[in-house]
Amino acid sequence: MDDIDVIMNYLTLAIYIMVFTLVISTIYSLIEWFSKDRVMKLFEGKKVLIFLGKEAYCGKLYIPPRSGGGFEIFFESNRIENPHALLAFLVENYNETSDRKFLEEAKKIMSELKRQNVLPQDLELKDIEINPWSPPSLVSRKVYSNELNDLYAIIRFRDLLTEEERKHIWKELRKLYHPSILSRLKRKIYNALAYIKDRLSTTVTTATAPLTATIPIASTMPEFKKAIEDAQKKALAGLGSLYDPLLENSIGRLVAVKVKDVDGEEKMYQGILREYSNNYISVYDVDYRLQVKALYQGTEILEGYPMPVYKAYGVVFGYKKHIKIESIVTSNGKTSITFKNISGSIVKLEKAKINSLESSISTLLKPEQSISVTFEGEIKNPIIELEYEISREADIIWPRSKVKVIGLGDYPPTILEAILTTI
Repeated sequence: MDDIDVIMNYLTLAIYIMVFTLVISTIYSLIEWFSKDRVMKLFEGKKVLIFLGKEAYCGKLYIPPRSGGGFEIFFESNRIENPHALLAFLVENYNETSDRKFLEEAKKIMSELKRQNVLPQDLELKDIEINPWSPPSLVSRKVYSNELNDLYAIIRFRDLLTEEERKHIWKELRKLYHPSILSRLKRKIYNALAYIKDRLSTTVTTATAPLTATIPIASTMPEFKKAIEDAQKKALAGLGSLYDPLLENSIGRLVAVKVKDVDGEEKMYQGILREYSNNYISVYDVDYRLQVKALYQGTEILEGYPMPVYKAYGVVFGYKKHIKIESIVTSNGKTSITFKNISGSIVKLEKAKINSLESSISTLLKPEQSISVTFEGEIKNPIIELEYEISREADIIWPRSKVKVIGLGDYPPTILEAILTTI
């Protein structure tokens, strides 16, 4: 009987663990399915640029269910990395299997790449070389949840949008400025659900504590108990979003934000607060500052410049020329270089280099304005590297770890009326 009791105890324990694991897994899966971040959903399916570490990726944003905050950026067809490797893979599989789906896909991709002038018009599938040593093709970048600490921003540049998309954004902003009764009610319901989530989290933790205590292994193995508690927290974390009264009353208003940017510097921006969640804050209509570099041989800018200072995938920035070298004067053991802003916008010059010599400038240049920078030594026809910042209008999602809303940039109507009344 003793042996039978021991066996029954182990069977009961096994059933306990299986049922409990199944219940927790089911709850977690259901919650994750409906837990796409409400800020990230604003940009889902849209063309964006993300800064991840020191690299940038451009393409359409997709958020798989149950991704735990991860997402994927799909490059546009004309920005596929190493398309020959993709075609070679499809041709090789067709040759090995005789499955026409590989051939049809190869034809479709080749036709699209020819249309985009990525491949020569006279290239045929029979000309595709199968080379195991060639770099692999790449059509997307997966961003895993454990990489989110390296995520600095998800940016939607306005100048990359169609006219219809820009009109849609302004329509979206008008609704924020003047929300309807239905929109306000929807917002209140969502925030109420977020509050219920917090209460539910406490209730479930309290309710499952006795159940956890009845499992013999939980008392003898602390790591098992911790795993159960972690599963509870993770499962409930995705339900609803954080309600923050200091941000809630700023939705649709001009705000000032402090950002830890991709270059490691802290910068101040302003824009319209669109939405917030536990993990992200979205701000629309931001004049985002991008770092650019240009390389000159004497007074002539070299081909391919200006270009971004970071490595970019899925996009080629066709920047117009912003800075012209007006003159290079050598005399009295010095070289003086005059830079002129030929763009229609303000540009901030950061630094200039000649060989191993570097000069910090940190000056704003208005359109048609010039500045002279002097280097030691008389250098004939020098190679000049210039780093500067330009701005582009954008809608941006920042991780909460990289941004802080400092305050409002304008008065709400009720506050303004009260202030004007007291003056």
